[in-house]
Amino acid sequence: MKQQSYGISNSILFFTILIIGVVSKLFISGITDLSNDEVFSIYHAQLDVIDLFKELSTGNNPPLFETILHYWIKFFGINENIVRIPSIIFSIVSTVFIYFTAKLVSDNNEKSGLLASLLFTLSLFISTLQFETRAYSLMIMLVTINSYSFLRNIQTKSTNYWQSLWILSTAFGWYTHFFTIWIFIVQVIYVLFKFKSLPIKKLMIGCTFIILLFSPYLGILIQRFSATENQGTWVEPAKFDSIYFVLWQFCNNPIATILFFSGFCYFTYKAIKSKNAYQNFISIWFWIPFLMMFLFSLPHKFTIPMFIERYVSFVAPAFFIGIALFLVQTTNELKKRSNYFKYLPLIFGLIMFLGLKNKTSTNIFKEYSELNNRDSLPKKTIIQPYYGAFSYLYYNDIENFKDFASTKIYDHMEKQLALKDIYTSRKNSLNLFVSDSSNSIVCIEGELSRKNEIFVIDSFLNSKKYLPTDQVILSGKNYKIEIKKK
Repeated sequence: MKQQSYGISNSILFFTILIIGVVSKLFISGITDLSNDEVFSIYHAQLDVIDLFKELSTGNNPPLFETILHYWIKFFGINENIVRIPSIIFSIVSTVFIYFTAKLVSDNNEKSGLLASLLFTLSLFISTLQFETRAYSLMIMLVTINSYSFLRNIQTKSTNYWQSLWILSTAFGWYTHFFTIWIFIVQVIYVLFKFKSLPIKKLMIGCTFIILLFSPYLGILIQRFSATENQGTWVEPAKFDSIYFVLWQFCNNPIATILFFSGFCYFTYKAIKSKNAYQNFISIWFWIPFLMMFLFSLPHKFTIPMFIERYVSFVAPAFFIGIALFLVQTTNELKKRSNYFKYLPLIFGLIMFLGLKNKTSTNIFKEYSELNNRDSLPKKTIIQPYYGAFSYLYYNDIENFKDFASTKIYDHMEKQLALKDIYTSRKNSLNLFVSDSSNSIVCIEGELSRKNEIFVIDSFLNSKKYLPTDQVILSGKNYKIEIKKK
């Protein structure tokens, strides 16, 4: 990277982008509490790896991220800032591979790589997702590595390096999040369209190794897909405007959303018209998973809701690469009319930057642990949602959080909590409720959107003669702590 952009060395610009990404994530992480899902991952990462695989095989979370986290916390502990560092490292690697991918598909244009990595870094939602102690940062990293190595693999027909990296990143992606399989589908479709010009035998050998590497988990994948199809998911069906609102999350604000989406559509049109194979790959990397997941999520007879920001986040790198190429190509064309058009990429970046807001999240169970008057509150407590038990123990009883169980995890936690007169919204926990002379109870409702659980709690407390009061200790958009009395 010896060239310059806007009078500054491209090397300096790229490392500045990486530093901005790290500093911003560390800053936001420092003022953002761990979510219940993050504490879920930390709890499970304490298990032995074999027990971890067994436990997570019963849900929709493949085990690779928690396995990596298992070894991380073994060395560094479970402090809420420390456990987020692996995700931040993954985000750095993602940014690097986005740079190289954009550069590759734009005929070695470094401005495209710089701009793609900058826009990716400026996305507040993506940045927030990439410091969470969840699988999404690892998922995005593996997808970017996978896409770059796939393109290099079909470009270089002799070397085995990119073939091996493609195989490993594909299999590891499947072990991280099931939705990364969409990228494999994209690549299969791409191969079908470009069949005659690709090393098919080499790719078939790679596919065989991918299936072999994932074969121990293949039965679980089929089982989980069948269960999801029959039972549904917690995700709400998509609406016709869901596309706009998901892209809004990627782009920070409505103006950037409209401009960027229009730009990506124009990039797609130009890629198809020019028959640029690599740029067509970027287009279908975004369009096929994005639209198919949207269509599956619409309310109909065969609906499987899955269209939310974090689930489709693996298409964000393709989106920003496409925008970067659109801006560079358009700038080069318009500069012939006026040299001022060279600042067009900066204007787009500025619009996105102006959409940044101080976005923090509150863990109600941490807030409860820090209440000054907590000692004067009733000892008998009910918490909701039921998986908030992880967070309650993490912030209020760390020793019992470390006293984990490898089977019947919720039963184990709820028995620990019941010994201290604390119960969850699960009926198994409420069955442990001990009636005594207490005439008041603390009710921590961490997710007011989960109406069914709140109904269970209210019905149970009514049966015990506890009635609502106006004594609210804490409240927010989606949480509340109140006292109910007999």
